Amino acid sequence: MQTSKNNTPTLYLIRHAQSTNNANPEPERIPDPPLTELGTQQAKALSTYVPNIQPTHLLTSPFLRTLQTTQPLAASTGLTPHIHAQLFEQGGCYSGYQAIGKRPEPGLRRKEIEDGFPGWHIDPTIDEQGWNKLPQYESTDMARNRANHVATWLQSEFHSSPARILVVIHADFKLRLLESLLKRDDIEHAFGPVINTSITALRLEPSGWRLDTWNSHQHLPNQWITS
Repeated sequence: MQTSKNNTPTLYLIRHAQSTNNANPEPERIPDPPLTELGTQQAKALSTYVPNIQPTHLLTSPFLRTLQTTQPLAASTGLTPHIHAQLFEQGGCYSGYQAIGKRPEPGLRRKEIEDGFPGWHIDPTIDEQGWNKLPQYESTDMARNRANHVATWLQSEFHSSPARILVVIHADFKLRLLESLLKRDDIEHAFGPVINTSITALRLEPSGWRLDTWNSHQHLPNQWITS
């Protein structure tokens, strides 16, 4: 796993640990699932490895599964997580499934996050109505547009810094963000499944973002690998 060189930032895009939705069939899934017991083990294994990267920043999606994955990372690195409202999974927070329709749900409310994860920096747009402001299920095109905004923000925020930024996100939005950062439209077909707690590293060069590592999961025993 490579780290930043000189004054260039490195992004480490991390998929959350296994959630109950990952383990259950679609009709049994819920809007904002917690981690499974295996997911908790995966997150702890990740947290023992990540200090080797010497991260300087820790960003996370507002979904419960990403917050729970981030919690041991915060403990092992000493970093205060920043909950970024725009890092949520493609589709947003919703109930239902394809056969019966998908309806937006609010996601965790600010007080719920404050109580469950005290001291973390919470995006000011997250209020007592929840973080999900989408009026409908988010399409792939809408997610790509959001990924472009997030990519622009990341480059603007860290472009001249030797920062090493951990970003705890989701499988589909990770692909959308890679499409934007690498300016490729074949990401979904070029790479295999995104493994839970896997790390994808990118370094910013004068020509743009360069992919250093894809889907690294060396911190996981073989029997703990899920996608």
